[in-house]
Amino acid sequence: MVNINWQFQAAIPGGPSFVVNQPATQVDAYDVVTAKIAAGATGVAVPIQPSSGSGSVVFLVVSATQYDTTLTYTVDKVKDTRVLDGPHLLVGSGAVALLNSSAPPQTLAFSNATAKDINVQVVVGRKIP
Repeated sequence: MVNINWQFQAAIPGGPSFVVNQPATQVDAYDVVTAKIAAGATGVAVPIQPSSGSGSVVFLVVSATQYDTTLTYTVDKVKDTRVLDGPHLLVGSGAVALLNSSAPPQTLAFSNATAKDINVQVVVGRKIP
């Protein structure tokens, strides 16, 4: 078992500021995948983890060296396109299910309509069912 300690911090000038960092997320295994998505590439499949057990993925971060409204990805065979215009952090199986309600995500397919290559990194924490 491994604990993933995470933290989200936000401050709004003239408004609230807060830090969210609990609970630590316990996982049996984690996977880290990096890939270069070439400028103009479409549908670049990036396998992110092997588990297919319901609720097994409890932590997922998708980050990139550059964010843009034309950097997108799809999850498995779900047709919804996700825009990677900022990092995506999902904590808990309920949050991860927002990507694919029928199964934990196994492959992300990236498209990059920018004029520059972009490196993406995906970190997945999972429980072994």
